[in-house]
Amino acid sequence: MKIFIKILLLAAIAVFALFNYRIISFDKGISKTSMENMSVIEVLKTVTDISKVEYYQMPFTARVEYGTETNRPANYQPADYIYRVYIVTSEEAYLLKATQDDIDAFKTLGLFSKNLKPNKISPIPYFVEIIVGVVILFIPFGRKKKKPAEQKNN
Repeated sequence: MKIFIKILLLAAIAVFALFNYRIISFDKGISKTSMENMSVIEVLKTVTDISKVEYYQMPFTARVEYGTETNRPANYQPADYIYRVYIVTSEEAYLLKATQDDIDAFKTLGLFSKNLKPNKISPIPYFVEIIVGVVILFIPFGRKKKKPAEQKNN
């Protein structure tokens, strides 16, 4: 029974992490992570149908500094994608990688449309969830069994 409770709590932490990082949402289900297989018409329909934009800095990324924005290279490297953008439309939810320029573009578009204004969120870091999981593994559950009283010899 103790193992079942621990497994249940660890599963709850894992599910919380998926919701926390917007990989799964209550209203849209599992977020799509790519728009590559979409036609141009589908992409335009998606872009015009945005109802909410959120973003956060990805955990475990090395941020590359280039100094000024004029020093930034024209072609981005994978290390430049330090953000995740969560875009919600009426039909789907998307969780896409983004650069600082992408976030700045959404902020600029947010001046013209309230729906395109990105909200920065701060998910609970992975290491906190890992620590809680380790604590759950090592905390004893239930009562300590009492040893039967020693019988007195008459």
